[in-house]
Amino acid sequence: MKRVMKIILLLQMIAAPLTKEPTLPLTELRFTDYVSSACTESACELRNPYIGWYQLYGYSLSDDSSYDTSAISEQEYGPGLALLQFNLRNYADSPVSEAGLRQLNDILAAWRSTGRQLIVRFLYDWDGDALEQEPQNLSLILNHMSQTADVINDYSDCVYILQGIFVGAWGEMHSSNYMNAEDMRTLIRHLAAATDPDIFLAVRTPEQWRTVVRNPDPLSPEEAFDGSLAARLGIYNDGMMGSETDMGTYADADAFFSRTGFEKRSRQAELLFQEALCHYVPNGGEAVIANPYNDFSPAVQNLAQTHVSYLNSAYDEAVLSKWKESVYQGGNLFDGMNGYDYISRHMGYRYVLRSSDFSYARPASLFLVLENVGFSGSYRAFDVALTLKRSDSSQEYTFPIQTDTRFWIPGEDIRIETSLEIQELTAGTYEIFLYISDPVSGFPIFLANEESDDAGGCYVGALTINKFP
Repeated sequence: MKRVMKIILLLQMIAAPLTKEPTLPLTELRFTDYVSSACTESACELRNPYIGWYQLYGYSLSDDSSYDTSAISEQEYGPGLALLQFNLRNYADSPVSEAGLRQLNDILAAWRSTGRQLIVRFLYDWDGDALEQEPQNLSLILNHMSQTADVINDYSDCVYILQGIFVGAWGEMHSSNYMNAEDMRTLIRHLAAATDPDIFLAVRTPEQWRTVVRNPDPLSPEEAFDGSLAARLGIYNDGMMGSETDMGTYADADAFFSRTGFEKRSRQAELLFQEALCHYVPNGGEAVIANPYNDFSPAVQNLAQTHVSYLNSAYDEAVLSKWKESVYQGGNLFDGMNGYDYISRHMGYRYVLRSSDFSYARPASLFLVLENVGFSGSYRAFDVALTLKRSDSSQEYTFPIQTDTRFWIPGEDIRIETSLEIQELTAGTYEIFLYISDPVSGFPIFLANEESDDAGGCYVGALTINKFP
């Protein structure tokens, strides 16, 4: 068929003068042949930014102590998530001192040197006693937000999400004097105004999301990533799958809610809400308290439906152990894998190149079909490009692809068409690689294909160009 296509192309070029269509001089004619790669899906673990298991680290800022940050900086450089909790209880009755802000800056600088993407939570309480530990007036909390934002904004390249609004037991937005609707809105809006718009924010429950943005409905695709508070605001569920209500995150099954209200809804309704919302904002947290809701099969269904992209790597150990003892049986390449590893490989985005094809028409075009088989999309826009490498020389040509990877959501084919200016290329055989990379962290985005290489490129196919005569 490809030989027929080349003959047809030659006849069209020769016949072109009869039809008054422009044609290339004979010395510039190109005959092309394309062979696609096998596009074999891989079950390997991918080390990509913004997704996966996070490690938790706590720091209590003060004037009287210091932290040795050398152990942080000595970690292996690479992508991965860390959740940093900064306790401000030593400043519950005063502004954060210059010494406290220097501590914050030094710790963030050390973490930046590791390449990690950071989830940050400011709080006043680690003991479940927020009512006693928090400042006695709202204005001081607002001041703390402004002070810490001045530091945080210098690290917008590595601070990915700010969880919470500083208040509540363990910073989880409950058991606080400031959880009425008016105070929540005041706090989250001040935090949004003070912080870099590239940093995502997060509240503890879908009910709180609706309350602070004053909208009973989740984001639409048209509203996604538009810079508004709603488009920056994700969910962090630290009671995930802990009970039918996720430890009070949702209402009881028989609870009444009005369709136009902001109040807490039943589990089924809240899962549907997150299914729509979390295509466009991050969702993560902790899986807690072993029970039937976090058995492996229902857990996978829950994590996929709510598009979970990150989880605590250490808590709850009883739940994590249960997943490690389970076996995935889905009739595909993951068959026989333990449940923990299966979840690890599907948290967040996971891109697979499914097929490629080449059009010989002018302009020549390459067609790609990818699939995101992960639980969620990416909430940061990645760079996408094709690189053509001539096999018998060091010649390389790069063709950027215009696409918004934030809309590469699970369950939909990702179809890409890009023109290739092959008339500019010398004769020879070119290997084509697809490269996806994060412009913020600088890390490559690995695809789940056997044809992927250590540099992050995925082999797409081979294009041979012959010059006439």
